[in-house]
Amino acid sequence: MSVEVLTFGLFLLGHAWGWRSDPEGHAAGQALLHVRSGLVGTVLLLLGSGLAYLAVLAEEQGQTRRTIVAFLAAAACGLAFSVNKLAEYASPDLAEVGLSTSAFWFSYLFLTGLHLLHVVLGVVLLAWVAWRLARGGPGPTLGVAAVAAYWHLVDVIWLLLFPIVYLMHP
Repeated sequence: MSVEVLTFGLFLLGHAWGWRSDPEGHAAGQALLHVRSGLVGTVLLLLGSGLAYLAVLAEEQGQTRRTIVAFLAAAACGLAFSVNKLAEYASPDLAEVGLSTSAFWFSYLFLTGLHLLHVVLGVVLLAWVAWRLARGGPGPTLGVAAVAAYWHLVDVIWLLLFPIVYLMHP
């Protein structure tokens, strides 16, 4: 996980450099972003984190069914976040932008895209552990607490990205 944190950290520094070197270009790019979409994504991820926490508590109490339901609900939040993010990428406002459009769009698309990949991996892990628990066989190799911790890390990264990318102005 430290590689991911280092990667995000380096790209956030790159984003700050782009912000400082081209404040007008940064402001113009940021004006096209959908803050409401980012806020909806934030709520979905935080709700998913709360559900992952409830899954850990249920597992500690031996309540397998509650653990499964909470993990599947957290996965649904991650899936909804992913659909929301893809809809934002596909919006007409962003139709003409790409990684090579400007430093702002490179950092925005790279940071949010990398984060989205981590969300999708989290959804897969949450669903996989829930499926393994539902089968009633031996416990999953990745435990409930480990997958919940991964989900929380994905949330923390978004809680850094959202205000820096969507809300802070040069």
